[in-house]
Amino acid sequence: MDDLNSHIQDAKTDETELKQVLKKYDLDEELALEFSEIDKAFRQLEIKYQSLINTRKFFNNG
Repeated sequence: MDDLNSHIQDAKTDETELKQVLKKYDLDEELALEFSEIDKAFRQLEIKYQSLINTRKFFNNG
């Protein structure tokens, strides 16, 4: 039984180590940057789409 408890204690995550890992790999910041990149790409796509619509209107009216 003591051996099992010892293994359980060894497998537990050290709270200090966990805090260091969370600080090192700030997932919230990483997700925010990823979202920002996706948002930027989407806005560029919107601009291209609007340009295509305007070009189509120009050719249809010309």
